Amino acid sequence: MKFLHTADWHIGRKLQGVDLLEEQKYILEKLIETIKEHNPDFLIIAGDLYDRSVPSREATALLQQILVEINIECALPIFAISGNHDSRERLSVGEAWFSQHSFYLHTEMKQVFSKIEFGNADIYMLPYFEPYEAREYFSDDTLTSHHLATKRVIDEIYKNMDDNKINILIAHTFVAGSLETDSEREISVGTVENVAVDVFEKFDYVALGHLHNPNAASSDRIKYSGSPLAYSFGEANQIKGVRIVEITKDRFDEKFLPLEPRRKMYNIVADYNEIFSKKYQEKFDCKNGFFSMELSGLEGITDPMPRIKEFYPNTLLLKAKSKKSDNNNTSEVTKEVLTKSPFELIENFYKEQVNEELTDKQKETLIKIIGEVEVDEAN
Repeated sequence: MKFLHTADWHIGRKLQGVDLLEEQKYILEKLIETIKEHNPDFLIIAGDLYDRSVPSREATALLQQILVEINIECALPIFAISGNHDSRERLSVGEAWFSQHSFYLHTEMKQVFSKIEFGNADIYMLPYFEPYEAREYFSDDTLTSHHLATKRVIDEIYKNMDDNKINILIAHTFVAGSLETDSEREISVGTVENVAVDVFEKFDYVALGHLHNPNAASSDRIKYSGSPLAYSFGEANQIKGVRIVEITKDRFDEKFLPLEPRRKMYNIVADYNEIFSKKYQEKFDCKNGFFSMELSGLEGITDPMPRIKEFYPNTLLLKAKSKKSDNNNTSEVTKEVLTKSPFELIENFYKEQVNEELTDKQKETLIKIIGEVEVDEAN
């Protein structure tokens, strides 16, 4: 059995206000070329098909076009789940007839218990869900975190798992110990979103979505595919693509297939005058690439961007390179703000001021408030 694992398409995404729809169309057409070249048995999309819960008309049209090309024109079965960016209601419109064309889409937690049999495989599809959904489903008030809720769901699957079959799980979550980048909006805050990797140990393969780095998880059979495109300058040096997996009960082989984008991203750290030399420009695709500039030598230059854009027209970020302090030390307060989540900052502040730990109820309330704020900011 051979399949492709992809995730985090984020159709409709913008980069510093620049619409990436043409870049997404280009890279997804590259995915279709990969499908035709490798002839897999099916395609997995592990969540976040859209970037917004209310996608634009153009984003909706592009997703529909790509899915038609893959599912109908290439006659390839698709197994897809909703992610934390997707609107379940919008994404699941037409779900009843999707499966008639071998397009299996799950948007509700409870659907994971309806496994899909495909050849010698049982495929379990677990869309993104909040802990309260598991609490309501199992009537269990102790399921207060993503880890506890996901473990409860997976333990329920294990009760009826057929060990003679190839068991595949598709999920959209943050596995503990994985590496995130700056373009993933947090599923939750603090550490409550982490799901321990050993929760999934009985599956033959776990196809994950949410983190954009394809090397975010180190387990051999629990993998993120990563996003097909870089969606922030923090991802500029990551290789993007899709995973191809060949699996039987006796053999497992997996490798990453890179997809080359139409435009590359570059993080430039240099002196202002240096970037205009021909020798320096030869290092980059100056006319087409997306650029983030951190430059020294900007003193006395009131508006450097027009000249920069003559040579690097797609410069989206510009900041002055900070001078190192005399003692070369950053204050502890600044380090804390840069490295800790909002939840951790508030939790530590409360402890310092009151000399007590937050109660479970206070933590749950705080998580809900911060989550609502982040959703408002994202929209």
